Amino acid sequence: MENNNLKEEIIIPKQNLKSTIKGGFVGILLGLAVILPGISGSTIAILFKLYDIILYAVSNVFKKFKLAVLFLLPILIGLIVGFCLGFFAIQSIIEDYTFILVCSFAGLMLGATPEVYQIIKKESWTPIRISLIIIGFAIPIILSAIFANILEIDTSSLFNQFPWWLHIVGFFVGIAISLTQIIPGLSATVLLMSIGFFRPMMEAVSISTLSNQPIWILFFLVVILGFAFGFFFLSKLFTLLFNKYHTNMYFLVNGLTFGSIIAIFYNKDVYQVYTSIWPNDFNKMVLDLSVGIPLFVIFTISMFLFIYFINKKKDQNLEINNNKNNIK
Repeated sequence: MENNNLKEEIIIPKQNLKSTIKGGFVGILLGLAVILPGISGSTIAILFKLYDIILYAVSNVFKKFKLAVLFLLPILIGLIVGFCLGFFAIQSIIEDYTFILVCSFAGLMLGATPEVYQIIKKESWTPIRISLIIIGFAIPIILSAIFANILEIDTSSLFNQFPWWLHIVGFFVGIAISLTQIIPGLSATVLLMSIGFFRPMMEAVSISTLSNQPIWILFFLVVILGFAFGFFFLSKLFTLLFNKYHTNMYFLVNGLTFGSIIAIFYNKDVYQVYTSIWPNDFNKMVLDLSVGIPLFVIFTISMFLFIYFINKKKDQNLEINNNKNNIK
């Protein structure tokens, strides 16, 4: 791959009220993405043009501490809020309304895709870039198809015994979860489901379980440590790639983004809706389709219009500033 699209160093923007609110909102969506199956947090960050900036801020948090912390703090707070909302609210209804929730998020993602495409719209489509966008498109679809047909591993007895080496596994699981938040199209929930860790970990987040098995606290701390370790060093790697091959990387990212929208409808939980719930409950199928499809359309249009007016306002402000400069 030729280094013919070198880009200037990514700049961490200074924070104001508008950017802080935006960061908090994106953080909430990122937190929800950790819980909802098939949703990729990195895809959401890309849609709001914060992906490479977040990676850069995390990988340079010690070099540019104040700027990085001020930028990341509202995102982190929003992420915690979104995760809690997802865990205590959405997770309680996801088994009954999986398809409807997936349609809602898929609509938000689809409505924002023109914003992602703008980055490569005027670029030349070389054979390498075409290959990258095809590969990116295929990855989440293939992974979802594989995971959707893999039976969940029975790990209940494993977590009851809690052998010492399970904490080592937890550290690497944390690294793997961080990877799902960096590579668009990968879902943390789908990953945990595929290895049989999702249900035990979700059920363990209760006062009774943590009281009876306090070793769970150590396990969660090890997973968090693995996540922090992986996210920091993987962010450095991807920041390097974006600085050196920015345009080519975004061809890959576009493929991953569009592929993940399709993959969201074919992850493990949704696959069970198609194969186990709908065939046995016609009324449930009618409810899911009659609510899910309209919400998909509504959220698609709403997100498209939201981004359109945001960009229109941005262009107007830019034009005003240019006119002021010309007058001077």
